[in-house]
Amino acid sequence: MMNNVPDNTSNPEVLVTRTNTVATITLNRGSESNPISWRLGTELLRALDALEDDQSVSSIVLTGSGRVFCAGAKMGEVVNPDGVDPEAQYYGFRDVVRAVSRIRNYELPVICALNGGAVGGGAALAIACDLIVSSERGYCFFPFGRLGAAAADMGCAYMLPRLIGMTQARRLLYTGGRVDANEGKALGLFLDVVKDDSLLSEAHRLAEQISESAPRHALTATKQVMLRGETTDFETCLTYERYMQSYFLNGDEHKRRLVNFLAAKAEGRKA
Repeated sequence: MMNNVPDNTSNPEVLVTRTNTVATITLNRGSESNPISWRLGTELLRALDALEDDQSVSSIVLTGSGRVFCAGAKMGEVVNPDGVDPEAQYYGFRDVVRAVSRIRNYELPVICALNGGAVGGGAALAIACDLIVSSERGYCFFPFGRLGAAAADMGCAYMLPRLIGMTQARRLLYTGGRVDANEGKALGLFLDVVKDDSLLSEAHRLAEQISESAPRHALTATKQVMLRGETTDFETCLTYERYMQSYFLNGDEHKRRLVNFLAAKAEGRKA
């Protein structure tokens, strides 16, 4: 069953729906190619906070309405040929940047269903997710250098080298490059490329696989350990894993699942 999460605005920037244990956040400005506006960051943060507190949700799918995932900064509001008030721009960016950080450090796994182009800050939103499943028309584009600004925007200089290696990241950011669906899969930026009309079903299938693989608290722990492994030395990560695992191995959920696993093994069936 699918239902909308209540929203205080009559025309929200994002829509949130739930199907079983999977929640989908959809950027809701498809007619405008889902640009990054000042409201977008605020509404994304609100949606992410609400879903993280919902114990019935175990994984998130992030996608865009229409044929573009996110076209980047909204013209006339976030960027303007005549300039934008610097103080308003600084504080306007704050929630957008926080939303990227929130997605990356989120307790639950977040899958990007890349339904089309992810441009500039839109690419940052996509690669902040744990996994990207792309449609055949999906791509990431890093164009701001072409516009006289840094192509490394909203965390891209940090995230992109960790996903595809420093050499390829430099190539894309220095040249203002575009990564189409098949190249993205070859580089390891995208997990898979699927038909446009099956994108959401494939993203949901993966999200449900993740949800079914472990209880919610164990998924949360796994993601947090993965983040530590990416940003700390080996011994620090090893110690963090040891303390975390010692806690879980004494929990009732582990004991129950272990009994079921051993019973299934004894009966020769799959646990």
